[in-house]
Amino acid sequence: MLALGIAPAQAERGYATDACTVPVQSGPAPGYKIVRMVSSGTALEILEPNAKGYTKVKTPEGTNGWIMSEYLMDQPSARNRVAQFEARIAALENENKTLRGENESLGTARDASTRCGEELTTVRHTASKTLTIDSENRRLQQEIETSRERQQQLESENSTLRNQSNRNWFIAGTGATLGGLLCGLIIPHLSWGRRRRWDQY
Repeated sequence: MLALGIAPAQAERGYATDACTVPVQSGPAPGYKIVRMVSSGTALEILEPNAKGYTKVKTPEGTNGWIMSEYLMDQPSARNRVAQFEARIAALENENKTLRGENESLGTARDASTRCGEELTTVRHTASKTLTIDSENRRLQQEIETSRERQQQLESENSTLRNQSNRNWFIAGTGATLGGLLCGLIIPHLSWGRRRRWDQY
């Protein structure tokens, strides 16, 4: 029950007991008129505490009256507290559901971040290979260019050698031809002179 004493500086608050409905009377005695009935758990503002077993109160609607002090409690009724707890539990469940959704979203984001990190590592590795391949390609291009220059040089030398060989064969052929002509011109005269000497003997 509510501890009643000297009226405080600030308005106290009491609650109607769990008796379903409680009468609020116009005066602090059983014979006074009932001005209002309040439901169990209704918050009442205490105006004058414990005057001969009655307490003057003010209802939420603004009605002033007297209620038996034994019908007041210093905390809400169990029924109201259960309802408050249920509302709080429902709010906590909704908050929990929201937090679970956010946690799942964070998990999804974390997984996506992990995949991005793996993809970035793969890209870096691929880029490193690409740089190595590019460097190797430049080296091979340089070797190809050097080989092409060497090929051109050899082709030029071969062309020069072929020209020299052709000239040598031409000279040799010309010499052989001239030798043959000379032989053809000289040998008959030699044969004729020998026959004349033999004829003289």
